[in-house]
Amino acid sequence: MDDKPEQAGLTSSAPLPVSLKQLRLVSQVELTRRLEPVKTLKEDELEMYRVVKDRETGEHYLHFAAFHIHVAGGGVEEEYHHLMPLDHDDVIALALGSPLFVYPEHWTIAYLRNGPDGGFVWYDPDGAANEETEAAETEKFLREQLLEFRASGKYGEEEVRRLLESIDQRLPPLGEPE
Repeated sequence: MDDKPEQAGLTSSAPLPVSLKQLRLVSQVELTRRLEPVKTLKEDELEMYRVVKDRETGEHYLHFAAFHIHVAGGGVEEEYHHLMPLDHDDVIALALGSPLFVYPEHWTIAYLRNGPDGGFVWYDPDGAANEETEAAETEKFLREQLLEFRASGKYGEEEVRRLLESIDQRLPPLGEPE
């Protein structure tokens, strides 16, 4: 008799649980089904911090919720929710009373945040900062090119072609990542 389960008539076809980190969009329904509260760390009328655990994977997250009333929107109460992955040591430290990872100052890694239609998407604050820097550099470059073009006083077809070629050399082609 062989010890391999497949050959002994047993199969291991049960799907492994998928980490939320592997999903691009996570529905509110899925989060409600999978997450269970572990410990509330802070809660008042404006915000709440708590450690939650994914029942399927055992992964822990710091859940931050902010509550406010949208006065300009007719007094509608709004809630914003964020889920930051925690490693094992962070979970233990928070459970033992370590200072909170205060949002947004200490949320420097990718985390889930709620978006339109009740879904949660991953947001990478580091990536957002890089994109903002790149956008500012591109804006500066384009402004300089246009100011130089204007200062030249020559607006003929050849000058416009050179301006566009200069811009094309600096910018990535449309639809392709840098």
